[in-house]
Amino acid sequence: MSATTFGHKGLEAVQKKDWAGAISSLDKALESSNSPAWLLARAHASYQLKNYDASLHDAELAYHIAAERGSGNSRKLMIDAQYRRATICFKLGRYADSDCCAKWSMLLAEGRPAREDDGVERNVDEAGRYTVTYADGIADKKGQPGQESNPALATMTSTPRTGFESEWNRGYAWRSQALGALKGLAPEHPGWAVNVTKVPSKPQNKVKKVEPVEVDSDEEDIKVASASSEKDAKKPGPALGSVPDEKMKLRVDFYQTSTTVTVSLFVKDVKKDTLQVDFTRTQARIRPIPREAAPYVKSGDREATSTLALGGDIVPLGSRWSATPRKIELTLQKAAPGTKWGSWGEEKIGPESFHVADIEPPAASNVVSNENTKPEAAAAPAYPTSSKSGPKDWDKLGDDDDDEEEEGKSDVNFFFKQLYKGATPEQQRAMMKSFVESNGTALSTDWNDVKSRTVETIPPEGIEAKKWET
Repeated sequence: MSATTFGHKGLEAVQKKDWAGAISSLDKALESSNSPAWLLARAHASYQLKNYDASLHDAELAYHIAAERGSGNSRKLMIDAQYRRATICFKLGRYADSDCCAKWSMLLAEGRPAREDDGVERNVDEAGRYTVTYADGIADKKGQPGQESNPALATMTSTPRTGFESEWNRGYAWRSQALGALKGLAPEHPGWAVNVTKVPSKPQNKVKKVEPVEVDSDEEDIKVASASSEKDAKKPGPALGSVPDEKMKLRVDFYQTSTTVTVSLFVKDVKKDTLQVDFTRTQARIRPIPREAAPYVKSGDREATSTLALGGDIVPLGSRWSATPRKIELTLQKAAPGTKWGSWGEEKIGPESFHVADIEPPAASNVVSNENTKPEAAAAPAYPTSSKSGPKDWDKLGDDDDDEEEEGKSDVNFFFKQLYKGATPEQQRAMMKSFVESNGTALSTDWNDVKSRTVETIPPEGIEAKKWET
């Protein structure tokens, strides 16, 4: 087999948590090519097998090779190498070293120069003890990429996005563990000493054999860098049909109100900036989607697109989407308010099922691909109410702040609007469900209480509830 074949097998073994098998394949791959991605994968496997010396060797060698190559993926690999150093030092009881390496991974994620003399390792007192405290680490967020320290001065103080926001957060979270461990140490404990440098000494490239040992159940599952981005480690994506479509489908959850259906698709490493969502009356198309079952899928591949055949008709311009690194959420406006969908629909892999021919011009309100698009005004149902001012459209709560003073803060509707506006999405969902199902006689903010039951109508004392008959 070629080095790339062994490397591919090693990466797959790491994903399956077959640590010994991963090391066996990666040993063979690294005999021919010093791919930093393969080195980091082997470092991860050695770490899980508690062979920390071998893991540190590979992480530091990967850092040097990534820096020397200077390819488009080098910074990501250098960040991962520094973070791996942090986790290894922690396991070796070198907590000050662990914090230094985690901080260096964060600085790289911020886009700072790799060889910048930041002085992190010089934060020691006269006795040689590390002086950075747990409180210092928690407060150290000034360089967080993509954040604004003062929204009122966003143009002056905003920190640009670097594409490594998740790596920054990972390093920040690890620092709390390292600095937390230091708090309980005796002053003479060696964990206070700083023995690391930002650029480690380059180790010799040699394979270190390890024997499998029992793995800690609480070890973090760190995703290793993909070897596909390295010139000497490129592996073609899976051939069409090599990964069954059923295995690539996403985990989906949904809930509905009388006017909308909210569909949550759980997927890791979503890139919001490049994501595109298109709506038609009966479908939604989402691309590009990373697939765990097919890790080499790229934008434009068939496997990078999901076409959703929806469980009912929608108003495309009234529908919208949002995305986080782990979830895509679609809020679909029902074309027929008050109807109940039997299911959210079905996911199909690839763009072939998307009915492009059915798409009308935007003026016909049939296509939307902007997460910030607001729903068009529609005839929303009038929910039951006992308000003297008549039915309220609860879907618009919080949108009419300018009229609050005119209504008067003594109005009970003002209280409900404030309660809904300040609630979490889960609480808002509970409020909607309880209010609609109880015919306006009950309002709950506890989703765990109402999610699995129908909220009964509880009329005021002296009033009898009757079902509406057509």
